[in-house]
Amino acid sequence: MTRLAEARLWPLLAFALLVGLQAAILMVALGGLSEFPRWEPVVPWLAFGALAFTVLLAVGVMGSLSRAQERAKRAQRTLEEAIDALPASVEIFDHEDRLVAYNRRLVEIYPHMLRAFERRATFEDMVRESLERGGIPEARGREDEWLRERKESRGRQTAPLLQRVHDDMWLRIFESRTPSGGIVGVRMEVTDLIHEQQSLAASRAQLRATIEAAVNGILTLDSGGHVLEVNPSTEQLFGFSATELQGVHIGMLFGSTGDLMHPQELLGAPRELTARHRSGERLALQLTVAEVRTDTIHLYVCIVTDFTERQRQEERLRRANELLARQSTTDGLTGVGNRRLFDQLLQQEWLRGTRSGRSLALVMVDIDHFKQYNDRYGHVAGDDCLRRVATLLRSCVARGSEAVCRYGGEEFAMLLVDTDLAGAQVVAQRCLDSVRLAAIEHEGSPVRRSVSLSIGVATCIPDPATPPQRLIEAADRALYDAKQSGRARLMCQQIA
Repeated sequence: MTRLAEARLWPLLAFALLVGLQAAILMVALGGLSEFPRWEPVVPWLAFGALAFTVLLAVGVMGSLSRAQERAKRAQRTLEEAIDALPASVEIFDHEDRLVAYNRRLVEIYPHMLRAFERRATFEDMVRESLERGGIPEARGREDEWLRERKESRGRQTAPLLQRVHDDMWLRIFESRTPSGGIVGVRMEVTDLIHEQQSLAASRAQLRATIEAAVNGILTLDSGGHVLEVNPSTEQLFGFSATELQGVHIGMLFGSTGDLMHPQELLGAPRELTARHRSGERLALQLTVAEVRTDTIHLYVCIVTDFTERQRQEERLRRANELLARQSTTDGLTGVGNRRLFDQLLQQEWLRGTRSGRSLALVMVDIDHFKQYNDRYGHVAGDDCLRRVATLLRSCVARGSEAVCRYGGEEFAMLLVDTDLAGAQVVAQRCLDSVRLAAIEHEGSPVRRSVSLSIGVATCIPDPATPPQRLIEAADRALYDAKQSGRARLMCQQIA
């Protein structure tokens, strides 16, 4: 039994004893004293004692009640001071949803509502007054609907309610219903927290926008080196979507295996590595890895810089320099000899043939209906076609001394040293077959659905009294005959 229970019990026992004594005296008085003459002198003393005891008991009870009231007041004051000292507001409503108690913090939050607090207004009346003052920004323009929703959810929320008031203050509201039907509410100001969250969200959005817009590829890896997130530049760089890259080990992206490459080993200075695009294209990349470690996370952030194009430019520059060195004798588009080289070789071999008396052959090659090819597929595709044909023609010559030159436009010339007509026909037929088997699409050609060649072949033994131009004219006539005969064929002429 607690001390408070003992303090309440002894006045009850005393009253019970007093009632019993008074009852006994009353019974004696009512029954008369004739039958009990010996008790007659005692009765006045009993009555006086009962009276004195009653007085003492009354004084004791009054003192006890006074002390109890003082303790209750102190407890009430302590409770009120404790509630007022709370950083959060406290509000207590009865079963009619009328305010019965509140602390100082509630007045600080809603100073304009003090009179409503003092008159113990209902929750609905106080909310309506706040709505009229525009104190709830989120309810502006839909006050009645907002109030109805707020009343329906009051005391039933499973999670605290976040509410903005006075335009610049945020409150987190906790409400609980008591067994008697009342509601206890606690309002905590979380303005600083909300501002920090908004600032953090803005920073994250800015960081996300920066990452999304970054030209370099950015990857986030887990502690084992597996991809967690990538930015659009990474998707474009490797040719895979973010979903496809997620979970892939970094070693697989850079042509290694998972157990041979760990992000921890890549920390430090940037490294130049090679990778493959989804299409199989080789990529030259620079990889920089940074570690992010806290009490709760362990990640790696990779920055991937693509310098493939730089390497390509360097290679193009090298080739341009080589081309510049060979441009006087090499066709810039097809890579075979140009017209200048052909003229030089023809003059050189003609003079040599006049001395040796050996046969010299010229094969003139023309791509059939090449204008229609350009019209249908475009000049870029036409240039590619010229390159492919030049490559095929070059593969058909057997000796390094036999030159393939671009004579002009879609015409090529092949100068065959020490070759008679039969040998030149073999080479020419090899050229026809090679291009036919390559099956280069040409839907604009009336001859066939693939690129074909018309070839004119001429051979002679160079004569000092005859200019080399005669060999060209003979090959050109043979080429003309091949075209007139239906194209996709070869014609020959033997100069006596």
